[in-house]
Amino acid sequence: MENDRIKTGFLTGFLREFATIFTLLILCFSFMGKFIYIFIPDIQNLSSILILEGKGLPYSAILQAFAFAFFMAFVSRFLFSENLNFKIPYIYRHIIFLLITLVTTSVFSTLFNWFPVNNIQAWILFIPFFFIACSIAIGLSFLLLKLEDKKYNKLLENYRNKIKV
Repeated sequence: MENDRIKTGFLTGFLREFATIFTLLILCFSFMGKFIYIFIPDIQNLSSILILEGKGLPYSAILQAFAFAFFMAFVSRFLFSENLNFKIPYIYRHIIFLLITLVTTSVFSTLFNWFPVNNIQAWILFIPFFFIACSIAIGLSFLLLKLEDKKYNKLLENYRNKIKV
């Protein structure tokens, strides 16, 4: 996974990150909107994402997701690029990325009325769900790194055994 980032150029990696973040955000908006439309229809007017009443996403929400994904892809490429001479351990990079994502999400939520900013209950629910989702994402990322590490260690061991013969 990390080796793929090293091999690809900045623009290719940036576009890959952007497409992933943008796609996931649009899917989250869509599922959230449909869920709220079906199960909690009285709160539809509280978010700019839900103004079409379950019939789709407004163009403004798609453009907001575009801007969010663009910024976060840049942050991701910057923090996780091995081409830069960072002396920051990988786990700290994830923590920094998590905090930047939290701040960026909060700013976008406030600017674009993604959910009711003045409602303290919305924030109380948002922050734990955000950290749970990010913890799952970080856990999966480290799981993939561990699996990749095992794969390369096995290949290295096979190569060493082959050279000894």
